[in-house]
Amino acid sequence: MKRGIAFILALLLALSAAAAMAEDDTLLHKFYQQAAKESAYRGTVTFTVIGEETKAIPAEMWALVKTLLPQTTVTIEHSTQRNKDEGEVGVTFAVSGQPSRKVSYLYDDKLTGITGDLLGGDTVYAAAREWSWTRLLSPAAREGEAWPPVWQMLLNILNAPESWKERAKPLLEKYETRAAEWMNGFASVSSGKEGGVPYSELACKIPAREVKEEVKTLLTELYQDQETLNLLREVVTPQEAAAYLQPASLPALTAVLEQMQMEGSVEIARRHDSGGTALLDSISFPFAKDAMFTRLAFSVTPSEGGQAWRVTGALKEGGEFDVSCEQAASGNYTGSVALLLPVKADTASFVVSGGAPELKPVGFDYSFTLDQGEEAYSIADDKSTQTIRASLMIAPRGESDIPMQVFSLTVNLSSGSSKQSPTHLDGNISWMDMMSGAAITAQLTSRTVAPFDYSVVSDAENAVRIDRMTGEERAELVAAWTGSLAQFFTGALIGGAAGAQE
Repeated sequence: MKRGIAFILALLLALSAAAAMAEDDTLLHKFYQQAAKESAYRGTVTFTVIGEETKAIPAEMWALVKTLLPQTTVTIEHSTQRNKDEGEVGVTFAVSGQPSRKVSYLYDDKLTGITGDLLGGDTVYAAAREWSWTRLLSPAAREGEAWPPVWQMLLNILNAPESWKERAKPLLEKYETRAAEWMNGFASVSSGKEGGVPYSELACKIPAREVKEEVKTLLTELYQDQETLNLLREVVTPQEAAAYLQPASLPALTAVLEQMQMEGSVEIARRHDSGGTALLDSISFPFAKDAMFTRLAFSVTPSEGGQAWRVTGALKEGGEFDVSCEQAASGNYTGSVALLLPVKADTASFVVSGGAPELKPVGFDYSFTLDQGEEAYSIADDKSTQTIRASLMIAPRGESDIPMQVFSLTVNLSSGSSKQSPTHLDGNISWMDMMSGAAITAQLTSRTVAPFDYSVVSDAENAVRIDRMTGEERAELVAAWTGSLAQFFTGALIGGAAGAQE
């Protein structure tokens, strides 16, 4: 049932998606093209840790972090070739005094795969390109599932080429027009005054049963529209097309809608002043009985810096949330998060359980700043440079065990004027407890390089097809991988502790 609901939302979002912004000739774009599309990339991450304690991390965990991270080096590399849909992404972990371990993700136009001694051997575990590796998160539960992950299909549609989106525009118009005409049947107009400002408001309150009937009507129309179905099939996988984009799928999706136990109404409001300036846009949704949420609402209002957003809702298993964000200035956002989380009375640990659990309030204010900087070119050095900075400050409300914290990011880009010049991306990301001074910083040094040898997953001999395993077999494999990872990091921790005492 949840798959069907997700499909409906994904389809409507995908059909309504606007064209993505055009690519431009920036340093960041040049780096992406070289590192991900045309050649290769190598980077090294090292860590520093300062401070004796922090309330943000349990003392035992902080002791492990202080011992292990400063002795750890992570190497990241990716290699591909221009105009070839194949490559390898490798991540190598090295701890002082211990043998390094590596894990690699392989891909080509037919298969994807994962391998490495960090997983306990050199076996290549492969799957069809369209298979979702997220199934490993709950392999037994997904066994025999007929519906591929719908959100992956949505991403495929949203990331479709611009030429495809241009062809999709005229096909979208008839669905937009139909939806608008249907909504007009539930619209009402009113006027009022808030804060001394007169306004007019267009509101729609659509009962859930009416939403279900309209969605069924739209799906019936869609499955008779071969032109739109064929267009969607161009950018999704064969499995997604077989599950969602065949007229034979209509009875199953209709059955899902019929079975949904959903009460309440979709409520939409648009408020404008006498000059036509938007004062409020809001929408709230009802949910099916077995959904994660019991209510969810979004609203947008004007602010001095631009706009203010707010999301509120409640969870089926208990708990509520209220998240706000205001654009204070260009690149600066402030807001707050207020939560009511379910807790166990005996342990005070957060849980998800049935019934009516005790709720504990958690709240904090935050401030996010982004400075994308400007590119600067030096004729003397024939080099373009750019520095990007971002920071996030979290300040707890009221009495809290959580300290004030700051996350900061600095990225330095540089490259020559030639398209073939390598692009350097260096920087750091850090976290700091503003109360105790404890901090963790990760430093990155990286650059694009010429393509180097990589493994092609389709060429792997005796590869194990993980997508053909049963759910139980995948569960056993994940357990083995987890044991291998635990063994490596436990050994690294013991070795690191011994090295620190010498």
